[in-house]
Amino acid sequence: MTEYSAKNAWSKAYTQSGMAYPSEYVIRILKGSYPRLNLDKSSFSGKKFLDVGCGDGRNLVLAKSVGFDIYGVEIVGEIVNKVKNNLLNAGIDNFKIEIGDNGNIPFVDKEMDFLLSWNSCYYMGNPDNRFENYVKEFARVLKQEGDLILSIPKNTCFIYKDSEELRKGYRIIRNDPFGVRNGAILRIFSSCEEIEEEFSEYFHDFSFASIFDDCFGYDYHWFIAVCKRK
Repeated sequence: MTEYSAKNAWSKAYTQSGMAYPSEYVIRILKGSYPRLNLDKSSFSGKKFLDVGCGDGRNLVLAKSVGFDIYGVEIVGEIVNKVKNNLLNAGIDNFKIEIGDNGNIPFVDKEMDFLLSWNSCYYMGNPDNRFENYVKEFARVLKQEGDLILSIPKNTCFIYKDSEELRKGYRIIRNDPFGVRNGAILRIFSSCEEIEEEFSEYFHDFSFASIFDDCFGYDYHWFIAVCKRK
C-alpha cells in the first residue's frame, strides 16, 4: 500500500480548484448571536486571527470582512501560494500565510487573539505524533483569554467508516469517498466531555455545538467547540 502523504493529497485538492465559500458554521460563530456562545463580537477590528489549516483561504476572507488582521498556516508551499493568490484575487493584500502544521505553528508566543482550526486539528501526520502536543502549540501562540475555535468530526462521521484503529483514540482512514484521507491518521473523539478533557490543561470556558446532518447519504456529524486560553 502506498504511504499516505498529506502534502501531496491536499496540494492536489486545493491547488486545482478555486476558493469555496466560508463554512456556514464559521459564519454563524463570527457573525451570529447564540445563548451558549461566549464570544465578544464588538472588538474584532485589528485583532489577530490565525487559521491553522486554512485550506483555500475561504475562512480568512470572512475573518477579514469582520475586521480581523488575518494570518494562515498550511502544510506545503504550493497551498500557501494558492491561498495568497486567492486572497489577492478577493481584493485582500494585507495578510501573512506561512508553511507549518498543527505541531509547528510559525508564529511567536502569545501573538494571536483568535485561532481557528476548522476541520484540521485532528490530522496527526506521523504515527508517533501526540494530540496533546497540538493542544500545547495552539495554546503557545494564543494570548491569555484568546479564543480557540474548533471543528472536530464525531466518531459517527462518514470519515470514519471502515477506518482502522491504530491505538486508543487514533484511527487510520481507509474508505474516504473523496480520496484525500485514505491512510491518514486522525484523532477521534466520542463526546464533548472528551474534547474538553483533552484541552482543559490550557483552555477553559468551553462552549459546544453539534452538527448532525445526513447530507444526501453522507453523515456529516461534527463537534464544534469555542474556548479561551487560560
